[in-house]
Amino acid sequence: MSTPGRAMLWDADGVLQRTPDGWLEDLEAAGGPGFAEDVFAAEAPAVRGEGRLRDRLAEVLARRPEARVGLEDLLGFWERAVPDEAALALVGEVRAAGVRCALATNQHDHRRAWMRDALGLDRRFDDVFYSCELGVAKPEPAYYERVVGVLGVAPEEVGFVDDSPANVDAARALGIRAVLHDPASGAEALRREVSTLLGTPGA
Repeated sequence: MSTPGRAMLWDADGVLQRTPDGWLEDLEAAGGPGFAEDVFAAEAPAVRGEGRLRDRLAEVLARRPEARVGLEDLLGFWERAVPDEAALALVGEVRAAGVRCALATNQHDHRRAWMRDALGLDRRFDDVFYSCELGVAKPEPAYYERVVGVLGVAPEEVGFVDDSPANVDAARALGIRAVLHDPASGAEALRREVSTLLGTPGA
């Protein structure tokens, strides 16, 4: 797989790993109506590195004594992702072809630690860019600017695959070659998308 692309950015959730069916319903049931919304609002600052998720969720639970879930079990909701081994194998192929591969994902500190330590995802990439470590999250332009700056390449030499239209649009606005991935399409579709991005024949 020879390619003119010098670097490839890979989103995690929806591209390289998936959330099990019923995740959102289980979260809402754990705390009652509006609980998931409260949790996501508390999570957002942690995704940008503004405090720990544990502390943010403890505040939510303190405001909702009716919740039927403890803090440790609530944190466990972010440990339910299932890696797509076929997609991760593709990352390995692209790396073996000489393309610098980077994980580019919005994650808070708890999920970062789980992905890094339990799943061992970091070692499958040349670089990792967790939003909580950068202090900025996709689709903010500063996220991509910092990533490209670390890579030391021109934006047009970077490919990027993500399942969020907003994230893809923001990357394209900066000149990055980005493609929108449908999580339901699987690893074979991902292979074709990446081949297109990197200027190689589709598998």
